[in-house]
Amino acid sequence: MSRVLLLGGGISAFAAALDLAEVGVTVVIVDPVVRLPEIPVRHAGGEVSALLDEVAAPLAADGAANPEAAPRLIEAANVMLRTRGGGWAASPARSVWGIPPVPLAKACMALLGTGGALRAYLDRLKPVLTIGKEHNFGALVDSRLGSNAREILVEPFVVEGFGVQSHRSEPALVEPGLNEALTRAGSLSGAAELQFDEHTSREQIVEPHGGWPRFGELLVERLRLFGAEHFAGEVAACVRESDGRWAVTDDSGTTQRFDAVIGELDAVEATASDGAQEAAVAWPRDEQIVTDAPRTSLHSLLAEARPTKTRQYAETRIQGLPSGVAAGTDALAVIVSAAGDPWAARLTSDADGDAVLRLTGPAEPLGTNGQAPVAEAVAKLGVQLMPEATVPHTTLAAPFATDAERDARREAREAVSREYPTLLLAGEDIHGGSLGAALAELRPAAVRLRRKLTGIAE
Repeated sequence: MSRVLLLGGGISAFAAALDLAEVGVTVVIVDPVVRLPEIPVRHAGGEVSALLDEVAAPLAADGAANPEAAPRLIEAANVMLRTRGGGWAASPARSVWGIPPVPLAKACMALLGTGGALRAYLDRLKPVLTIGKEHNFGALVDSRLGSNAREILVEPFVVEGFGVQSHRSEPALVEPGLNEALTRAGSLSGAAELQFDEHTSREQIVEPHGGWPRFGELLVERLRLFGAEHFAGEVAACVRESDGRWAVTDDSGTTQRFDAVIGELDAVEATASDGAQEAAVAWPRDEQIVTDAPRTSLHSLLAEARPTKTRQYAETRIQGLPSGVAAGTDALAVIVSAAGDPWAARLTSDADGDAVLRLTGPAEPLGTNGQAPVAEAVAKLGVQLMPEATVPHTTLAAPFATDAERDARREAREAVSREYPTLLLAGEDIHGGSLGAALAELRPAAVRLRRKLTGIAE
């Protein structure tokens, strides 16, 4: 019977383990507490909803369902933006990343002014761009709608979504299919109209009916129904042997062998190594010496897979919304920190109905994120913090804003998979923070591994 060690981690790691357990592979779980999403999860390609549906469904025709796991889709809230004069006005209806389908609509004129709206309307009179000709999203919007429309309508959404300004992002990453829609429609505003339904579906928030903590429990329960076991003790070392299997030693010194390992980057880096490489650089463990020996091959590959950019997410309670912001809507603006970095500031309501300020930081090189500009945001938006309000924050991998960033991380993951086919590297942190992208890549990899472990494929 094949055995796989699940080092722990988030939803994608446990989902991959479930794909193996369903066909009789014994999964041994080191840490049964699932790491849960820390920010809202987008519907994207539907991979997250598919997993929730799977866990919600009964195991047999006469079995009990788990309705708490069933997906619930939440439409994005209506958003108000800052006008050139500093007031608030509604974002154009049916817009995509702020791009209006009707540049001369009242909403556009309220935000851009008559002259700005007329400039945006010229988009419909300009020649059509060929597919893929413009690879800079900001330049594309400038050329079609004008810089005024980009700064007021588009920039807040792009900064919030990707942590970069639009001139540092690519259309294919911001809105897949936009260039093709532009060619078909003949204008950027027309392309937004064609993309609206797909964009709206992709940007919906998805969550389990019972909440993510309950879903984590149900996912572990489902694994146990398929025979998953608990790993006694803590993993001290996880060494790949010459036959591709893994020798796993616990804190008592006992060693077990597993056919494969699943884990997120931090857990794998902390415990796993390549036996042959380790032997070449080993030194007496009872001596405190300094060595310039190279890191193992596995660790070198894992370092390449690590996200190079991260961003901060912070939230704090405020005393109501500012005047001019309609009830039941969100308000979104770009705030420049003291260091000159753009942050997205969203005024919204939390699950209890209390007004909150959510700050989303810029994509910065790993380990260089600055402090959230709470004071600047409060002053610019005209709101007040609740007395003794705290500002909890978290730092996560930044979304990919360019093909080069996405491709570099994909090539790094492929190198790990190629050199270590019995290691499934999990986690949204190596996929630009996207749980859907992590599931889309990892679950097929788990299926390929289970075919190998069960003797169906070489």
